[in-house]
Amino acid sequence: MAPSLSVVIPTLNAAGEIDELLTLIETQTLRPFDILVVDSSSEDGTVDEVAKHPRVNFVRIERKEFNHGSTRDIALRHTAGDFVCFLTQDAVPASSRYLETLVEPLLADNSVALVSGRQLPKANARRFEQLVRDFNYPDTPSVRSKGDLKKFGIKTFFASDTCSAYRRTA
Repeated sequence: MAPSLSVVIPTLNAAGEIDELLTLIETQTLRPFDILVVDSSSEDGTVDEVAKHPRVNFVRIERKEFNHGSTRDIALRHTAGDFVCFLTQDAVPASSRYLETLVEPLLADNSVALVSGRQLPKANARRFEQLVRDFNYPDTPSVRSKGDLKKFGIKTFFASDTCSAYRRTA
């Protein structure tokens, strides 16, 4: 049985990019059980772009209420998948297998609670941004736990909600 996966995308004035992102999410090899856009009172037509996708649920919050953690917590409570993938509005999946690949470690090992995907710099990114992406998101996968604290320090628990998936039970 395939896992059920929810996708959450917080937005603010994302009219120029949200249609493409939602289309890419809707055509993944692992189809999301539900997709939720949590919008911080956009003023640019984001709502109209999201409305082009009837399977996508929409929640509007006041801009002053946005907080990276609590907004995602609110979104989590509006979804139902066994796993919840968080993206940002400017994240572009590199392939149609993005969601499938992202949740593979969660399916393979019940002790894995969080998977953070690799972020690649955009083609026009400044060199500094390219270096930071290469440093924070190397080409080789790794699994880290409390046992790695001496080796990695705070980076042991580094994750980014630009591209991540959580086990709901965790």
